[in-house]
Amino acid sequence: MCYQVVEVYAVCRCLYYQHAVDRCAAYGRPGHEVLRKTISVGYACSVHTQSSSHGAYAGNQTYSDSGYYSSQSSRDSYRQRR
Repeated sequence: MCYQVVEVYAVCRCLYYQHAVDRCAAYGRPGHEVLRKTISVGYACSVHTQSSSHGAYAGNQTYSDSGYYSSQSSRDSYRQRR
């Protein structure tokens, strides 16, 4: 079975990133389907965060990521806890 991961923003469902198809041996044969897995990421895209008609998505608040793979995240979070 072939898989494709599609990442969308959690609130507005706009596309964040569409990964390449992870192909199996049956790729391209008639009747073979690609199973798409949708994953929610972030909060809302920049269009829906900034838009006055969709301002309720984020309001005036800012949201940060989880901190994984961030060069400053562990150091900053450590300082905040002390």
